[in-house]
Amino acid sequence: MATIATTDLPIHRLDVETYNRMVESGALDGQRVELLEGLIVEMSPKSPDHVVVVTTLMRYFAHEPRWWTQVQDPIEAAFDCEPEPDLVVASHRPPPGRHLRTALLVVEVAVSSHRLDRGRKAALYAAADIPTYWLVDVPGRTVEIRTEPGSNGYTRCEIYREGSVVPSPLDGVQDLDITALLADVDT
Repeated sequence: MATIATTDLPIHRLDVETYNRMVESGALDGQRVELLEGLIVEMSPKSPDHVVVVTTLMRYFAHEPRWWTQVQDPIEAAFDCEPEPDLVVASHRPPPGRHLRTALLVVEVAVSSHRLDRGRKAALYAAADIPTYWLVDVPGRTVEIRTEPGSNGYTRCEIYREGSVVPSPLDGVQDLDITALLADVDT
């Protein structure tokens, strides 16, 4: 994945409205990108292990009808940020013609995107006041649970290893067995 470059050249950063007009125009068709800090950023390719874990998580959360669950879809986290987390669980569906602006839980599945997911994305989700952020570290076979968001990021991070169970942050959803989550992963 490309890193966000620094330059002395003047840069025009996009806001979400401009970015969405670009998307609607078809200018970004076929591109795996998301808007972070006003920049259009390439997303990591999806490995087979990534797909298996995201699909397992989707099936795990989607059975509870009172929660809105979306997979790899945009969330308008700030005026210049529209990331596409691997999974989002919200208390409501997005308003017509808009993306979600908040969520109860955001999940990123990292096979090779650890730096971005632990850094910029964690800070972004905390600034958006998303109460719980999970990072599934596929090669590390762990789930990092970040809570207590604030202006300086999440103040609490607990790491659950394979063989343990992650407490569910949502009513009606069972605790998550990490061994079962990663059972079909080769990494």
